[in-house]
Amino acid sequence: ADRIDRRKLLYGTQLILAGLAATLAILVQTGLIQLWHLYVLAVVTGIVTALDGPALQAFAADLTGPTLIRQAVSLNMMGFQVSRMVGPSVAGLLVGFYGSATAFWVNAASFLAVVLALLRVRFTNEGASGQRGARSGAGGGTTMDAVRHILGNANLVNFYIYPLLYMFGAASTMTLYPVYVGDVLHRDARALGTIVGAWGAGNLATSFLVLPLVQNVRRTGLLSAGLLIWFGAMLALLWVISLPPVMASIEASGAALGLPDPVVLAACVATFLSGATGPIVLSMASGLQQMMAPPTMRARLAAIGTTITFGTQPFVNLAVGYTGEIFGAPTALLANGVFVSVLVLLLVTFRRSVRAEVIRPHTMVNPSQPGPATGAPDGGDRTPAPAHAPARAEVAPVSSAHA
Repeated sequence: ADRIDRRKLLYGTQLILAGLAATLAILVQTGLIQLWHLYVLAVVTGIVTALDGPALQAFAADLTGPTLIRQAVSLNMMGFQVSRMVGPSVAGLLVGFYGSATAFWVNAASFLAVVLALLRVRFTNEGASGQRGARSGAGGGTTMDAVRHILGNANLVNFYIYPLLYMFGAASTMTLYPVYVGDVLHRDARALGTIVGAWGAGNLATSFLVLPLVQNVRRTGLLSAGLLIWFGAMLALLWVISLPPVMASIEASGAALGLPDPVVLAACVATFLSGATGPIVLSMASGLQQMMAPPTMRARLAAIGTTITFGTQPFVNLAVGYTGEIFGAPTALLANGVFVSVLVLLLVTFRRSVRAEVIRPHTMVNPSQPGPATGAPDGGDRTPAPAHAPARAEVAPVSSAHA
């Protein structure tokens, strides 16, 4: 995605994804579908998505230019949250009224809608440089060049650490909630759907109401750290709710107030509040990764972020699930929350760049005019900027009183 025109690459990936969805629709409609078809389609979809995702993230920066990248990523996060809430509901209605094949046909058509949108895209003067670089071959280089670029900037490293820590916490929701609701709270699938839906509602509310308000926050490191600790606290709150004396107290209070299933309601409050972390941490990290990247390296930096964040997810899920199997789901939730919070506190304590991080988009240097080498503001080794790499986003100096 850094070597060729990103728009042409997205044409290809979206059309292939549309073809895969249409293939599934045909197989379902004709009754020829078999399990191995699903395996093959899933593998191919994963391969294409690995190309499509980083290209889409870098394309947002091409559209807006560096000064509006964070706002563009926020809009993308809002759309993602809406689709995550609305998509399954629409699919359920389509399957219920018209059958599974119709739902897959609609999914295929949705990719064609993206292609039509790409045909109408017009770049800003500032945002077109990445596309010109890709078309001219200026995006050459290897993934190791991107890794060296990341390691040479302590602030950029932080934006890969925050999403990884969030995924440690989010893995609890995906792995432990079914056991927590069924075996601990002794509720059914409807209660599970309600609790998980409250988490999604928290994500959605944060994306629309809070995320636009924090775009200009200067100490993004402290904001991300605080939100991760908040997430850990909500996981600990779920452990507290599961304690038998606490559950009995909640039941009694709820009965006095006439509340239906107060234990589930209390769990919904905790998961709703935990939803404040993901949209802000992920969108800020993604936006600032792109803002601090050279235009011809944006897709590689996005791909590294995706690999770190989502590539480690299966292993995190396995570790969290194993902990839950040995110690029980509530204890695993508590341990995961404490683990994330302690790591965040260590980062804040020992990495000065986390405390001092003040990103100023207007200080971005013209990529065609490489600036002097910048050093790691937390006292790390100073790494000279590669000759082919543009200067990175600058960090406002912080007085020793705040170090």
